[in-house]
Amino acid sequence: MNKIVAVFFCICLLWSSVAQADPHPQGFVNNRLNGSSKPITKNGVTTFQIFDKQCSNVDYGDGRGENDCQNGAVRSALSKNSDAKLGSIVNYRFDIWIDKSFSYPGYYNDHATGYLSGAWDSRLRIASWEGHYIHNFLYMLKADARNGITFLGKQCQKPEKFGEWVTFSMKVRWSSDKSGWMEVKCDDITIYISEGVATNQNPHCYITNQCEIGVMKNPKNIHFILGPVMAGFGYEWKKFGYASQFTDIQKEGITVKVRNVSVRNVSKR
Repeated sequence: MNKIVAVFFCICLLWSSVAQADPHPQGFVNNRLNGSSKPITKNGVTTFQIFDKQCSNVDYGDGRGENDCQNGAVRSALSKNSDAKLGSIVNYRFDIWIDKSFSYPGYYNDHATGYLSGAWDSRLRIASWEGHYIHNFLYMLKADARNGITFLGKQCQKPEKFGEWVTFSMKVRWSSDKSGWMEVKCDDITIYISEGVATNQNPHCYITNQCEIGVMKNPKNIHFILGPVMAGFGYEWKKFGYASQFTDIQKEGITVKVRNVSVRNVSKR
């Protein structure tokens, strides 16, 4: 009888913990390529953590036969469960927080020459907008301890402000022609604006931005991913003389939080 009571008690505890778990922001689900540390949402705040080499062996499913562990990528992210369409005007908005202990410095990237000041780049993205083709990333919100949070090289938050919340917003008309436009703000201060452009094309197209120069791609659907992804050196890492396929992550891991996440279709600017 005591065993039955004990089992029943354990089941009740398990049910209670599941019942009390907060759902992720509306319209978002766990990314299927997440490593060992999944996002956790509690009291309206989603916490992401990534740790050194804690990757996923799940196949990308695009025919390449590759996965994050082979390529050295580590991620903990949420995916929007519906894609934006060409012709739509979408307002992406969320508050973001990076732990003040964050120490990844970024790196000099000769591919970024002409795009980023001093060609100083980061392999850590904390949000991305992606087309549906292979190597079809359009925009990335990046972070490093030297330049802080940046969007297309424009500073959103200074590194000395890590540990504080900053509100990121991007309003965009997704387009494959010159009817497209975009305005990006941080704490309601405009940091980037473009007019009369095809917004489904990457303005910083180079290989380490997951974009192939000179290869024309015209995505009609744009997928949004929110949460930290540390890119590695690819499955050919030995060829380039790296110690492993992974970019080093500090021992205690990298912690990023978001709140007030909103993705809304709007009718006008």
